[in-house]
Amino acid sequence: MQKIFPEALPSVLSKSLSPFYLLTGNDLLLLNETKDQIVQAAQAADFDEKQDVNIAADTKWDDLFEAAQSNGLFFNRQIIILNLPETPTAIQMKKVAELCNFSHSDLLLIICLPKFSKAMEKQAWFTQIASQTVQINCQTPEISKLPNWLSNRAKAMSLQVEPEAIQLLCYSYEGNLLALKQALQMLQLRFNDGKISLSRAKEIVEQSAQFSPFQWIDALLEGKIARAERILKHLQNEEMQPVVLLRIIQKELLVLLELTRAPRPITNSHQPLFIGNLRAEFDRLKIWQNRRPFYQAAVHRLTYQRLYRLIQKLAELEKKVKQEFSDEIWLELERFSTHFA
Repeated sequence: MQKIFPEALPSVLSKSLSPFYLLTGNDLLLLNETKDQIVQAAQAADFDEKQDVNIAADTKWDDLFEAAQSNGLFFNRQIIILNLPETPTAIQMKKVAELCNFSHSDLLLIICLPKFSKAMEKQAWFTQIASQTVQINCQTPEISKLPNWLSNRAKAMSLQVEPEAIQLLCYSYEGNLLALKQALQMLQLRFNDGKISLSRAKEIVEQSAQFSPFQWIDALLEGKIARAERILKHLQNEEMQPVVLLRIIQKELLVLLELTRAPRPITNSHQPLFIGNLRAEFDRLKIWQNRRPFYQAAVHRLTYQRLYRLIQKLAELEKKVKQEFSDEIWLELERFSTHFA
């Protein structure tokens, strides 16, 4: 089996077509782009019919088996795309194996699996096609790998993006490749010279008007409460789940605690946060350069008492979210934001 990432697919397709393609992961942008590339390559090789099937309990497998074995009146070669659920049943995988048995030169199968485990590699359907399959990892890149993905995408678009701008874009659109792609397209349209600096990237992030929870966090850390409240209103209008915001801010408060660990026990909770090892802690926790000023602003402004109080209020808010389902929680989040001033 040949295992690749989506960026290597064009090179692989330019050499030859395989009878089977296994797409693993659930990133919609990567899945759709990968499917499109395979289909386009197949159509160039005279595959003139396509079926895109979402596998469910009521899937008509007999129709698929019949289609796989026959040529139509108006087509000679066909592509069948199987979109499997996150946890396919044993029966469904058995049917996939049966369909794979009908493999021939005029049939190309694309199998999409949101989750792929080591256990699946031992299943009959996989072992019978492994030697003829190209497996493409369509999982959203982890944050550590996202800058490389962005750099490759920018290069393909003839964009020269400064490292600081790459960090900002990755931070602002982490986990949302579609929004990241759209941001690059906006930069490409706006700046004809293709040179993307940090200030230019900031313009796009701000003007997109698609504020993310992370921008709310940055405003809180900087103590810019009016901006934080504006972003919060936007997130509310976008029907963001309050529990998502609570989880993100919880993580940031724990980072602040970790950054300011004092070498000796705290005897006075009113004392400022310890900043003696700040640079070393930034490096240890692998905090990006463009994010460090936000944390620095917070640690120079807060005391241990205020930080503990924020954590306590956050716990109270989480309890309220789980017990009550009303817009009052947004007012509570506004009040919570003011404690960062």
